[in-house]
Amino acid sequence: MKVEKTKMKTKQIKRRLLLVLFVSAIGIISNYLVRTTPVSSFSIFETVNLFTYFGVLIGFALTIYTFGLSMVSDIKSKIDTHKKLTEDQKNQMYSILVSGFGEIKGDIWLIFYSILIVIGFAIAKEIPNPFGWQVERFKLPETANLTLFVTSTIAMWDIMQTLFNLSEINLELNKDEKASR
Repeated sequence: MKVEKTKMKTKQIKRRLLLVLFVSAIGIISNYLVRTTPVSSFSIFETVNLFTYFGVLIGFALTIYTFGLSMVSDIKSKIDTHKKLTEDQKNQMYSILVSGFGEIKGDIWLIFYSILIVIGFAIAKEIPNPFGWQVERFKLPETANLTLFVTSTIAMWDIMQTLFNLSEINLELNKDEKASR
């Protein structure tokens, strides 16, 4: 049991590290695009439009999450009553189920934090720089907006992909249940 928890923690650390590297790579590419192309002037990247986009995304994500939660007890009972699976296989399938919902929750939090960061940069963009630093050339708000747009869109794709995978598990269990009757 202890070895399993250690493996799970190691897996979570690796996953978070990959996420940080992935978002950093998107951020670097976004900064390059913002500084060398007119992409930041597109209307989708205006604060109001981004706020609306993220609001719609989080609404969809929460709806999908709720829909997925309604399937959990059904999937869990089908896993428990499945005759061909060993206890280890059942535990592994339930672990995958729980992991899928952990993934969805992480994606929802990413979208939520994106909303907060967009609001923060919108406020910071309007406040005069009290220190006199010349940071406008870095185009940080524009880079953040593009990065958050891309990562949130990918997060929504991941939410949908995870739910589709959970639905497939449910369908397979339904097939096996009907075949064993």
